[in-house]
Amino acid sequence: MAEGWARHLKGDVIEPYSAGIETHGLNPYAVKVMAEAGVDISGHRSKNVAELSDIPFDYVVTVCGHAHETCPTFPGKAKIVHVGFDDPPKLAKEARTEEEKLAHYRRVRDEIRAFVERLPMLLGADANAGSQSEDAMTSNSVTAAVRSTYAAVAGSGLSTRQEGVRRVAEAFGYTADELASIPAEANMGLSCGNPTAFASLTPGETVVDLGCGGGLDVLLAAQKVGPSGKAIGIDMTPEMIELARRNAARSGGGRMPANVEFHLAQIDKLPLPDSSVDCVISNCVINLAPDKRAVFREIARVLKPGGRLAVSDIALKKPLPGEIAEDVMAYVGCIAGAILIADYEAGLRESGFAHVQVVDSGADLNAYAKVENSSGCCSPTMSLPVANQPAQTSCCGSGGADIQSGELHKGMARLLRRYDINDYAASVKVYAVKPGQ
Repeated sequence: MAEGWARHLKGDVIEPYSAGIETHGLNPYAVKVMAEAGVDISGHRSKNVAELSDIPFDYVVTVCGHAHETCPTFPGKAKIVHVGFDDPPKLAKEARTEEEKLAHYRRVRDEIRAFVERLPMLLGADANAGSQSEDAMTSNSVTAAVRSTYAAVAGSGLSTRQEGVRRVAEAFGYTADELASIPAEANMGLSCGNPTAFASLTPGETVVDLGCGGGLDVLLAAQKVGPSGKAIGIDMTPEMIELARRNAARSGGGRMPANVEFHLAQIDKLPLPDSSVDCVISNCVINLAPDKRAVFREIARVLKPGGRLAVSDIALKKPLPGEIAEDVMAYVGCIAGAILIADYEAGLRESGFAHVQVVDSGADLNAYAKVENSSGCCSPTMSLPVANQPAQTSCCGSGGADIQSGELHKGMARLLRRYDINDYAASVKVYAVKPGQ
C-alpha cells in the first residue's frame, strides 16, 4: 500500500520501491481497500529486499512496528526514516467478520496516505539540513536514551499492585476507582498529572494520547468516549506499545476493544490524517521531546478546527542549575528536557493555538521521593532502569526489595538530593484550542 500511495500521490517527485524481508504474495484485502480509494495495486508483486540491493537509495523508509530494528542495512549512503504502522494482517486475525478485517486495512491505508502526502516535505527538510549538526546528534542520543530506558521500564513489572506505584498515581490525581477500572500493569507510576480528569471528553470523540506508555490514559479515555468514539495511543517504544496492547486486551476480556488502537511513532511525526482528532492528551511526555515546537505543530495539524489540547507535563519556573540541565538521565527523568512556562505558552501560540493556559497544578514533585521504593520521572529514588541496566521487577513490592541502580541513575539521584525540584519546576496542566474555521 505504501508504494501504491507513493506512486499515485508523489510519483513526480520520488521514485518509490517496496520490499520486505520475506515475500508473501499480493494481499487481496490490500488490493481491495486501495481500489476503493482509487489506486490500483493489482499489478504489484511482493519483493524481497535482496532484489533491490543494487539500487543506490537516497532514503529507506521502514513502516512496520519493529522494522527499524530488523530490516537489513542498505549499501551506499541511504538514510533511514522510520515510521511505525500497525500490521493489517496481524490485526485482521482477531476480526470476527469480513467487514472488521477490511476496517483494519482501511485505517492503515489512510494512515499511510497521510504519511506519504507529507513525505517529500520531511525528506526535503532532512536534505536541507545537510550533515548532522552537533545539536542534532545530541538530540538523537537523548531520544535513544529515552527509548532504551522506557523499553526497560515496560518489562520491569511495575504496576498498581505495588503500593509505591499506586501512591504516585494517586498523588497526581488518579482515584482509586479509576485505577481499579483498568489492568494494574497500565499504571507504572510515571505520571505527573491526570489529563483525562480535565480533558472534558465526551461520547463519540476521538482522543489521542502522546506517549501512551502502558495505556493508562488511553484506557481511561476509552471509557469516556464510549463505543462511538476512539482512543488512540502513540509511543515510540515498541515494548511500551506491546504492553499497552496486552493491557487493552485484558481490559476487553481478551480482545482489543473496538474503540482503542495504538501506533508506534514519535510524537512529532504522528501517523494520523489532518484535522482528524477532537482532543490531544499527554502525561509527562512532551518534556522529553527534543523539538517541542515540532510536537506543537503536529498537534495543531491533527486536531480538528475547534479541537483542544489537555496535557499534564513538567515545566520550569526558572532555569535549572547547570549540572541538572546537562545531565542526560535528568532529561530522561523529565526534568532537564522541560522548558520555561512562558516558553511553553509562546510555543503553543506560535503554532496557532488560542486560549493557551499553562497552570501550575500545585502537586508536589517530591511525591516520588516521599514514597519508599516508588517509581516515576523526577524521582530521586525512582527505579526506572537505566539503559543497559537490568530491569527491576519487584522494586515497589511490600517487602521493600533492594534497588540496585546503575551509576548514571545514582548520579541522577545525587543531583536531586541537592535540590528541591519544586523550586525550579512544576507539574502543570496545559490547555489550548485550535481556532475554528
